[in-house]
Formats: sequence, structure tokens, C-alpha cells
Amino acid sequence: MSARNRGPGGILRRLWRAREAPAAEANDYKSIWNRLSSENAVDAIFTGATPEVFESSGEADAARLRPLAGPHSRVLNIGCGVGRVERYLAPFVAELWAVDISGEMIARARARLAEFPNVKLRELAIGEFLGGFESGTFDLVFSFLVLQHMEREDAFRYLDDAARVLRPGGALSVQFPNLLSPEYTAAFVEGARLPSRSAGRVRAYTEPEVRHFLETAGFRVESIGLSAGVRGDAEIYATARR
Repeated sequence: MSARNRGPGGILRRLWRAREAPAAEANDYKSIWNRLSSENAVDAIFTGATPEVFESSGEADAARLRPLAGPHSRVLNIGCGVGRVERYLAPFVAELWAVDISGEMIARARARLAEFPNVKLRELAIGEFLGGFESGTFDLVFSFLVLQHMEREDAFRYLDDAARVLRPGGALSVQFPNLLSPEYTAAFVEGARLPSRSAGRVRAYTEPEVRHFLETAGFRVESIGLSAGVRGDAEIYATARR
């Protein structure tokens, strides 16, 4: 997330938009993100961001990833949305697979990324995880602003599967919200008081929890820490090796 949209108000607006379970609607990942995407895909991914901030955040995250990949790399993004990062990473890698649970998101990503023949898009089925990919075939797997919207067991399944599809020595780059930050603590307390909760709500983590999840999935953590921002403690970014 861009530092320019990371203030307490911006974070809470983004978290609370999908905090409560929708009435008379299937409360599963695919249904929720298809609905949000059909309403406003960019806002669903990055609430309140201007088009300029949305693009600059994608460019910044691609720059974060480029040291981990090269012109011959095969890369996988878990939860691509409309291709916020892909547009800026695709020119620097050999092949970029982008998957998402939402067919609506994939359709918009396909239009946005049509100029990049090395980008491959796939809609995931509920419960599929990364089962459609062979073991040991990627040099880099990444996921930003996505695993936080899943039950912890499902987020771990993606990490576990990421370890499987990575080549030995391959890199993983992931982001999780920091539960100990004032913004995410406030969001947690507010969400805890709701009578029903959306499957797409944000789940925050502590830094030791992120490290433990990665190590349990078989990764060797190379770096982990809090991102720079308005308070400097809102997001946890980690890089690990298979």
C-alpha cells in the first residue's frame, strides 16, 4: 500500500468496507470479490486511492520485487486483482502467472494486461489453492494485499503451496497487516463487535506470527519488518527462500 494512502482514516475505510457479512448473499471469497469487482474493482483493491496512487503503488511494489527476479525468471502472483503490479513487473521477467479467485478481476486484468504476451491469467476455484501448478517451477512467488483477506488456515495453505511450486532457492515476497499498529488494532476491535463478519474481511498478524507461518511452511526467512509509512508500523513485509 502506498504511504500516501496509509493514514489511519484510509486504512480503516479500506478495512471496514467489507467487514460485515452481506445480507442475502453467499459469504465466500469468490462471491464477495466478484461483487466488489463488478461495483468498482480498483476501489475494492485499494479503497480511496486515486488512479495515480493506484498506479504508483503498483510500480513501487514491482520495484520491490525486481531484485528477486530477472529476465529469465518465471513468476507467480497470488491474488492479482486487475493486474496492479503485473503491468510494471511483466517487462522485466520471462513469464508472469497471475491468479485470482475472482473471475471478474481476471477479466479486468486480461484487458489491462493485453499488451504483455508473457502474462498468463487464471481464475482459481474455491479450495484449489495452487494445485494447478507443478512443483518446483517458479523462481519467485509473491502476494500483496491478498492473504490478509483469508482465514488464517487458507493463508497458510497458500504459503505451503507456494513452497511446493518454488524451485529450490526460489524467493517468496509477502505482505501482512500489523495487528500491533493502532490502525489495525482499531479495525480488529470494531470487527470483533459485529454480529456477523464478511469472509473477505482483513485479518491482521504480528511479526512473530508471520515468521512462524513462513518457517512452518518450510521457508528460510531472509528479511522481515515493518513498512515505512505515516506511522511506519502498519504493514509487515517479508522475503523468504525455499
